[in-house]
Amino acid sequence: MGNTVIADLVDNECIISAALMDADGFTIERTSNQFKPTAMNEILDLNPDSDLITLVGENSTVIVSRSETGHCIIIQCPNDGNLGKARLKLTKAKVAILPFL
Repeated sequence: MGNTVIADLVDNECIISAALMDADGFTIERTSNQFKPTAMNEILDLNPDSDLITLVGENSTVIVSRSETGHCIIIQCPNDGNLGKARLKLTKAKVAILPFL
């Protein structure tokens, strides 16, 4: 059931890929083989107290949400996508996945 929470994030409108990482930085679930969420580990280490990190890139925007268990949900959004809607979906998924962690 936890994997459906991650898969349901992707709507190809405001979220094009999603992944779940454990507290040690290992990928548990991801929706695309091209999406490499473990590359975010160094950025997460720079901001250990932040629950939400947004990284705007040339081709897409990546948003990382860290839960109190240390797990992270990472989403990839198109630069022209609705980031507010993406963050709202991410917040709901962060709560919905807690029972499965």
